[in-house]
Amino acid sequence: MTAEDVGRRYGDYDIESFLGKGSIGKVYLARHRRIGRRVALKTVHLEQKFEDDEDRTEFYKRLQREAELCAQMQHPNVVTLYDVGYEDDFVSYLATEYIDGESLLARLRRTRPLPLAEALAIAFDVLRGLAYAHSKGIIHRDIKPANILLTAEGQAKIADFGVARPLNSSLTTTRSLVGTPNYMSPEQVKTTPVSPRSDLFSAGVVIFEMLTGTKPFASPDLSGILYNVVNLAPALANEINPEVPKSVGIVVDRLLAKKAEERYESAVEALADLDRASQNAEEIRPAADIETVFVADTVDTTTKHRRPVPAIWFWAITLILALSLTASVVGLRKRITKTETPTAVLTRAQVEEAMAKERALDVARTLAQSGRYEDALRNYDAYLLRYPQSIVARNERDTAARLFEESKPKAEITKTARKGKPQEAEAAPPVPPKPSSRWQRFKKWLRGK
Repeated sequence: MTAEDVGRRYGDYDIESFLGKGSIGKVYLARHRRIGRRVALKTVHLEQKFEDDEDRTEFYKRLQREAELCAQMQHPNVVTLYDVGYEDDFVSYLATEYIDGESLLARLRRTRPLPLAEALAIAFDVLRGLAYAHSKGIIHRDIKPANILLTAEGQAKIADFGVARPLNSSLTTTRSLVGTPNYMSPEQVKTTPVSPRSDLFSAGVVIFEMLTGTKPFASPDLSGILYNVVNLAPALANEINPEVPKSVGIVVDRLLAKKAEERYESAVEALADLDRASQNAEEIRPAADIETVFVADTVDTTTKHRRPVPAIWFWAITLILALSLTASVVGLRKRITKTETPTAVLTRAQVEEAMAKERALDVARTLAQSGRYEDALRNYDAYLLRYPQSIVARNERDTAARLFEESKPKAEITKTARKGKPQEAEAAPPVPPKPSSRWQRFKKWLRGK
């Protein structure tokens, strides 16, 4: 906060401290001098210049639109707008509800992935906020961690409706790319008309990131991100993080459907499905269904697709598992009949722990077998962090790391000798066998006798 900001006033608001820098200017913590209410004051201080009057007009229309849309909404999961300031008939500041907490972006920078219960609670709040906004005919169009604020109690609130738009709006006819690339829907990337289902896709990306700690469409460059949003089918969240129930992974996967009509019809429907899926979060989760295990199919150096395991392999593996399970049960019965009293009793918690360990290893093995070594290594590392004494997991991780290194393209030789190719090192002459001592020859003679 600079010296010129200290004691500065905007309308009826006195600046108390600097909160951060937004897309259109600075954000301050301010207090209304008459009623004492503290607000987050979003001021307009543009560093860049407008190319023409049309750009300037569109920018201020967007600010006015944000003010009008936010004024319509009063919901626990949407940041409340209290006041709007004007200068020469243009918006100069927005006074919104002050959230004494942090953004989801800041939270993810500290912890990736989030604990399951916390991630689900935030997901519920975001979907509730979207359900309310959509019921008012408002599409946010920029759902991302930076625009989700968390109170000190952990409640999530959707903020920044700066690029939001009412349904069937005709404020501008230009086909422009609006949103944040990693969280855009395929419709936004293609600059085609969007619907509330576009917000559901963006919410699915945010939920996926909270559950796995990774962005589903990440790429080193912008063109790669946009390509992935339109074409890449990411792995299920539960395949990346074994702590995520499969039922929750399926809900998130539907939110990320490429075609809008294949997603949930509304945020209310998605919320209901996620609620049902999360009911099983504390129960024993079954191992991943073999029919839904996918094998990586490399398209280029940054993009992977999935394809289902053929039916013939599914039934063959199922038969093998059934036979091995039968053999295990028979063997167990024989051991029980030989012993009148059990030597140890396993508690339910011990059984659940053993099953959870096996499931976690199965996920890592599946990823390694499908050639997704980086994902496999992350799963092995998470497993070893929890069970550092596991020799099996450590050996499998070492094998996966070796295969990962072998799968990398070998570096080309960029420097050669000045004259011809570098000569290969001459092979070392064979070392003659060391002559045996008299005692060794005597023992050999005795063995011959």
